[in-house]
Amino acid sequence: MLLPVVPVWKHAPFIRLLIPLMLGIMLQWYLSFSVKDLIIIAGITVIVFLPAQLFRGYFLYRNKWVYGAVFMIMFALFGAIITRFSNITHRQNWFGHLYNDSTVVVAGLSGPLVEKTNSYKADAAVYALVRNDSVVQTKGSIIIYFKKDSGLLSRLDHGSTVIFKKRLQAIQNSGNPGAFDYKRYCLFHGITHQVYLTGNEFTVSITQNRSAFTDWLQQSRKGLLEILKKYIPGRREAGVAEALLIGYRDDLDRDLVQAYANTGVIHVIAISGMHLAMIYGLLVVVLKPLQRNAKTKWVRGVVILSVLWLFTLLSGAGPSILRSAVMFSFIVVGESMRRKISVYHTLSASAFFLLCRNPFFLWDVGFQLSYAAVLSIIVFLRPVSRWFCFKYAFANHIWKLVAVTLAAQILTTPLSIYHFHQVPNLFLLSNLVIVPLSGFILYGEIVLCLLSPFAVVAVPAGKMLAAALRMMNDFITFVDGIPFAVSSNIFISVLQTCLLYIFIITVTIWLMKAKKQILPYAVMALLAFAICRALDIGYKQKQHKLIVYNVPRHSAIDFINGRNYCFAGDETLTTDPFLRNFHLNPSRLLLRTQAADSLKSLRTVSSFFYFSNRRILLLDTTAPALSQAAQPIDVDIIILSKNADVRISRLQQLFRCRQYVFDASSPAWKIRQWKNDCDSLHLRRHSVQEDGAFILDL
Repeated sequence: MLLPVVPVWKHAPFIRLLIPLMLGIMLQWYLSFSVKDLIIIAGITVIVFLPAQLFRGYFLYRNKWVYGAVFMIMFALFGAIITRFSNITHRQNWFGHLYNDSTVVVAGLSGPLVEKTNSYKADAAVYALVRNDSVVQTKGSIIIYFKKDSGLLSRLDHGSTVIFKKRLQAIQNSGNPGAFDYKRYCLFHGITHQVYLTGNEFTVSITQNRSAFTDWLQQSRKGLLEILKKYIPGRREAGVAEALLIGYRDDLDRDLVQAYANTGVIHVIAISGMHLAMIYGLLVVVLKPLQRNAKTKWVRGVVILSVLWLFTLLSGAGPSILRSAVMFSFIVVGESMRRKISVYHTLSASAFFLLCRNPFFLWDVGFQLSYAAVLSIIVFLRPVSRWFCFKYAFANHIWKLVAVTLAAQILTTPLSIYHFHQVPNLFLLSNLVIVPLSGFILYGEIVLCLLSPFAVVAVPAGKMLAAALRMMNDFITFVDGIPFAVSSNIFISVLQTCLLYIFIITVTIWLMKAKKQILPYAVMALLAFAICRALDIGYKQKQHKLIVYNVPRHSAIDFINGRNYCFAGDETLTTDPFLRNFHLNPSRLLLRTQAADSLKSLRTVSSFFYFSNRRILLLDTTAPALSQAAQPIDVDIIILSKNADVRISRLQQLFRCRQYVFDASSPAWKIRQWKNDCDSLHLRRHSVQEDGAFILDL
């Protein structure tokens, strides 16, 4: 079980390039160096490197670190440069530099319309702006929401050109504590603005802005979806089939997705390396006869690469499947050239090239989990698989599948806890059943697509697949219903995640290389993790906060005392798991709070809340009529909610208020009216819709 004596970077030289590249990417994003700063750093590097070239021989032998340091700085600088220019807002032709409210926008839809509750959504590339009768070519993307009753929707599809003159809204975060950084997510995809269009606010040009290959991909993807919907009965079954084959997730049942996540098999319905590995395995078996001849071996390689990359593009080319496509490309090319390539080399090289193509992949959860899982399997599969050896081949195959699952969990668990705040306790049981079954279903879907022209055989094949999909969904639902299936509401910080990885790495070195001197470092990492967690919990015990959340069309307020909270707001947010998990739970996890029936520092009288020596008035459509008192009442905060029929000038006659807050349940026109009234009276105000969640530390 001893690791090789030769360091891993000797087998995988790309690791030496990857580490400084990643460092440069992160430094550029968080420190935001200007072009001038990057030029100065590059100049200093050249000044240091050139004199070093004059000293050869003994000096070079004794001072190798100089070359190593310059080498790392160069690739870190390269990472910073590609990160800066990958940010669409730093480009001169970004439409945001030229846009104003009087500009006509010309945009081409980047994909088909996706149906939402009250609208249709589509990403669009802004490739021109019309200003003062002149057309300016631009770059950048926006999100367009089309009203459902628009008569032009039937003319909209991938590549359609839309022309409109309406004010674009910059994409903003909700401002809720711990919430998903949606603004950054969109920016990493080149999207910075959004707009809502009704039927009379846009026109559709006859010009089509799309390439023949992209159009063919979209039509092929659309055709595959139609085949699955036609032959696989059942909405939930068809939704999982679409996600499993080409990564289309818009038809997935929301509760079913949560069940897959809770049981640790979300990778089955999120296109990943596992799917590409199944396709690769099938191709290897089918094309095995071509491997025997040196002349046909290249044909085999070309066919495998073509099918793998076609599948990758059809599935949306996400970071995790791109990683697999690049890795398998190295493997296939190496086999065709009869050269064996280190798996560490292919892994690090694929990461290097993907980050060069898009440095923002570094923050993608799928990218992180994909590489963590593969690296974990590479490092730990052999030691774990040697724990047991069975007499019968079938038992050994089962144990190998178990060993792969266990090995993959070692390096992915800290990331899963950090991103999803939960640990699926029954992941072993789920993967043992679902992974083989999903492989059977994936192969069955491929066969179904090939048989689709022949309805006589396609119909029974579709029913068989639907039965298998129903079995898979029912099993996941059953496992998810077991009381101890998942440990949820676990919060760890970035620092604690890093400490967990230090602990895992040091323990691995201690066990595999038998280096006892490394054990104290493992203990220190674990102790530091425990101390950080204890300090954070101790700090949260002393917190007193009022939070008015930004939940569209809903009223939501948390009164927080220590690690307990009381909620005031719409009952829907307590009964709808999706709304609660998306908008409220991230904050409660970050603040480590739990629900309480009452708080010692909170008292409610009619519409008044008395909390930590603060008097807070909540006014909505259900509030009682306000009457004039002898003297204006002192109020610290007035929260206006749900289109309350009040004027600020009237409230100023009744109350002496220090802060007005307008929550997200009120219509935009009403909030504008309240804001104008506050500005005219020189009053402090906070609009949750525009300024993000209102947070008051008491």
